Amino acid sequence: MRADGGLMIPDRIAPAATLGALPRRFDVEEHTLPRFDAARTGGWPRRILVGTDGTQSAVPAVEAARAIAERRGIPVEIETVYRPRVPLPWSGTHRGIDECEHTERGPAVTLLHRVRRQRRELRQYAHGWPLRFEIGDPAAVIARAAAEGGCDLVVAGIGHFDLLGARCDGRTVLRIARQIGVPLLAAKAGCESPTRCVIALPDGQVHAPTIRAALRLLPPDAPVWIAMPDRFATSHPELIASGSARELVAEALGEVMASDEGDRHVLERVDVSGDMLSGVLRLTEEAGADLVAVPNRGAPGQVRVFLPNVAEPLLVAAPCSVLIVPDEIAIP
Repeated sequence: MRADGGLMIPDRIAPAATLGALPRRFDVEEHTLPRFDAARTGGWPRRILVGTDGTQSAVPAVEAARAIAERRGIPVEIETVYRPRVPLPWSGTHRGIDECEHTERGPAVTLLHRVRRQRRELRQYAHGWPLRFEIGDPAAVIARAAAEGGCDLVVAGIGHFDLLGARCDGRTVLRIARQIGVPLLAAKAGCESPTRCVIALPDGQVHAPTIRAALRLLPPDAPVWIAMPDRFATSHPELIASGSARELVAEALGEVMASDEGDRHVLERVDVSGDMLSGVLRLTEEAGADLVAVPNRGAPGQVRVFLPNVAEPLLVAAPCSVLIVPDEIAIP
């Protein structure tokens, strides 16, 4: 440990490589949605749901979904949700523009046209994705749509480009994180196809679903740092290299995955002494990571707000994409 509070990790961490920038179709007349066949490959994910509002901040989500879908040969659906200015009576059915009040129809149609225009502009890979349009609270609708449609990964734009924007524009993805029952990938521009990952385990408990999900989204030889709290707390966060994390991953995932996929990753454990959030952010910056994976503790709902979760603060402060994985979920 360095006395000046610096980061102590082996010199083999290479500088981060420069990363290149990387529907259900809603038929207004027939109100029908096409169904997909099963994914051509096994494992996770098998189907992706992308949330978009047609703005530039949603483009990284579309591109991240495209990168995952092309690599694994799986279907993608697009979901866009109009949030009415006047709350509408609750209904268990899907909402379309016809259920809007007269004063809401114009803005709802504008949103739909914007999303369709975005899909046309990205037609080289997104034009064929089916699009579903609904009315309601975006977070609740997307969480419900993922459960009903059998999607096991939701991808959304992280919704901000600076700290101030994070506290304002990032609220939708934060609400999704509280209500979602499947993993959520909050994609940031420039980090759509991650190659270096930090897996944060804030409570010191190995969370196998988070490790599995992160490895599924990474290339076979990607370097991975597993950050865990050190048992000796200090007033300032320190990062202490603790050697290989291969045994820890093998114990969490079992021999099959450890030998098949984990052996090709460069795995390293880093203990954080002090504030976990600050330590993870420091490790992410110094390692040049473009993905942070973290468990999302607690059952879906507002109870997550009262748990010592690092997931939501990372959605606000992380300089890269964030993958959050719920507690009660199985990643094959």
